[in-house]
Amino acid sequence: MIDQQTFEHLVPLAYQWVKAQEEFVLTHGTSLNPQHMADARLAGVRDCERIRVLVVDRMPLPESGELAEAARRARIITEDTRCVGFGHTVIMRADAWGDRELLLHNLVHVAQCERSGGLDPWIRKYLGDRQTAAMFTIGTLEDEARRTAREICSMEAVAN
Repeated sequence: MIDQQTFEHLVPLAYQWVKAQEEFVLTHGTSLNPQHMADARLAGVRDCERIRVLVVDRMPLPESGELAEAARRARIITEDTRCVGFGHTVIMRADAWGDRELLLHNLVHVAQCERSGGLDPWIRKYLGDRQTAAMFTIGTLEDEARRTAREICSMEAVAN
């Protein structure tokens, strides 16, 4: 767990990194296809047309060694991370591209970002949740994303 002083020091660094990633993906990413657009709506995204997706071979990690280490320790972004979603962007590893539940999970994070009023308040809430969480599965935003993605996939399985 990160102490409060370190947390307050790292939040602006995290925001700067996430904002830079979002700007890059919004410029270089691709729009959602019709199926993914429908999934974004199911996940609660209001402005689906703004979302851009970037498929990568490996997940980008923060350049700041201090931020990268904190992200690894909290298991937020590691070498094993397959997808992240924030702002109106999703970055997904190519080897995870077919994982609909994972994409839905990260589209829920996009919806959370919209509801919270943008990146800055969402990052503070997300990191605050993770700071106090004992395990990766704990935290209101992660729990919502996992539950919603699972429910959407379950509903689709029952309907077919």
